[in-house]
Amino acid sequence: MSKKIVIVPTFGESHLIKYQIPNIIDTINPDYIIYNEGLFPGGTEGKKELTKEWLDEYTLDGKRAFDYKDLEKIVDDAQKQYPNTKIILNPIDYNESMTSTDCYVAGCTNFEELGIKVEEGDYIFPFEGDVFHHEDAKDEIQGYMDQIEPGQGFRSIWIDYMQNFWYVEKSRIKPWLPEEEHHHDGNYMSRRICVRYDKGGKFYDEILNNFMTTNYHNPNEGYGMLFPTDLITYHYAWIRPGKFRELRCDQLQRWPGYFDIIKHGLDKADELTYSEILFRIEHYKLTKGWIKYFDMFEHPKHIKEHECYFEVDNETRNKLISAKPYQPKELVEIYNPYVEPETGVLYLDRIPEGEIAEALSKI
Repeated sequence: MSKKIVIVPTFGESHLIKYQIPNIIDTINPDYIIYNEGLFPGGTEGKKELTKEWLDEYTLDGKRAFDYKDLEKIVDDAQKQYPNTKIILNPIDYNESMTSTDCYVAGCTNFEELGIKVEEGDYIFPFEGDVFHHEDAKDEIQGYMDQIEPGQGFRSIWIDYMQNFWYVEKSRIKPWLPEEEHHHDGNYMSRRICVRYDKGGKFYDEILNNFMTTNYHNPNEGYGMLFPTDLITYHYAWIRPGKFRELRCDQLQRWPGYFDIIKHGLDKADELTYSEILFRIEHYKLTKGWIKYFDMFEHPKHIKEHECYFEVDNETRNKLISAKPYQPKELVEIYNPYVEPETGVLYLDRIPEGEIAEALSKI
């Protein structure tokens, strides 16, 4: 019988993995769940220079995340609770020369090192530590699995949740926006969920090597090589309390003040006052510049146990649907001092450290 294996490269996500494990059990019921815990040398996107101060702040020993001991206990407790699934926590080290894609591929292919023989026809789920599916999707997922052959796979519709469980990236929900201009085929993010292992793993490796792709729907390359489905993936990318949110920001390389603006917008989401919030001001005219209140899909029962989860009452829900957006003039114009008047070019390297944070404090 074909095995089902969920494999997850992870770093600093214990607060989500605690609830992801039972979610995976209830929606996939795999034979194995593997967590390869280790730091990508260049951060999430491979562009970050990780200094000694950075490593001291976010790791125990320069390799394992600051929450690794918590993750060990989470996995140990889960193994006792779910004895029919082998749950493995494996500390993995990546070479300094590896790109983020190289790291993801390595973190999704080390089966033999862990004593697992992957065979043609096995179902591999190369996940991330912040993805969930609704428990009612179990039969839907199995139905898609039943339709694929070795060397094939399927993808899903990903929705990015921001700060709390009631705001999402507006650009990820275009099929559900009221404006018809957004309602054309393929106008959504769609990423890998399951690949049925082919002989030698060539197709599986090809899919993994598209880790950073935004090519979702071309059938000849990117994730478009996987069959599209109606499955909804809840991507809790920015559900990060306290130090976990600081880590999320500090793993990415951006210009001075960028994450001051991002965090300003995310904090506004917790006020439950605005229908939409501008949080990428350089894209204020586009959907990708905004997060939006969105309650169309019920969250999986497992994530409702998370420390950050809360329900929104009907009065607040009705108010948010018709509330005004958050787009103060001062926020839109915050980059103006660094724009060349004649060309309109934004010179990010001219922004002094702390300048953006000071401007935000006055809004």
